[in-house]
Amino acid sequence: MLVSDKNQPSVTSGASGRRRFFAAPEQITGTEIQLSNSESWHLARVLRLGVGARVEVFDGQGQEYEAEVLALESGQTRLQIIRKLPDRADSSLALTLGLALARAETFDLVVRQATEMGISRLIPFYCERSLVKPAGAPASRQPRWQRLALETIKSCQRSRLPEISPPQSFGEVLHGREALKIMFWEETRQKSLKELANSIPPPASVRILIGPEGGFSAAEADQAQAAGFTLLGLGPRRLKVETAALAALALIQYAWGDLAE
Repeated sequence: MLVSDKNQPSVTSGASGRRRFFAAPEQITGTEIQLSNSESWHLARVLRLGVGARVEVFDGQGQEYEAEVLALESGQTRLQIIRKLPDRADSSLALTLGLALARAETFDLVVRQATEMGISRLIPFYCERSLVKPAGAPASRQPRWQRLALETIKSCQRSRLPEISPPQSFGEVLHGREALKIMFWEETRQKSLKELANSIPPPASVRILIGPEGGFSAAEADQAQAAGFTLLGLGPRRLKVETAALAALALIQYAWGDLAE
């Protein structure tokens, strides 16, 4: 019997018009794929697909397949791999977004938008002016953020799932190994992203930090600079958290990623 999971993402169509489903690498063995209960529910009960239907399956790590439904049994769907599909063009830039914890609806929106913008990793973190504090137990929201990211890559045609880390302290989020690290801070007037892009070779990886609604403190900006971050602004206007994150990611992808291609 198939069991519904209402928290699972909806299934969307690929560029071919075939429905897309997710299967983790361990669910793919040889030429067969076994879908989870939730994906099986969508395939059989919601979409009313049956044996012989052609679908697309991705593993969240860049592999994608055309497959045919072999059997629907005991809450599981078995698929036969027809062929491996060409790699979808993900950004060659490894882009990590460090995002100060915000209200639930704001953070959920940024998870979706950042996934659409091609991030490789999302790190929630606490800082001095965070509205959400460690006592609020936001770590319990991590599975929800992962579901939102999965739902989003289905609709935006990505095949790689971004990594979503557990919440970190401000000190921890400064310890990245990316080739370029940027803190977007509304108080800085040091240089623009355009000036920075014209003065350095293209980086292979970038980590950016977006602060809370109250912004980063001057002490945090100093701490970030000491850890190797470049301070940049996002123009003369004060932006909401979700607007700042989207603007910063778009600018970074345009400067060094795939938006200029």
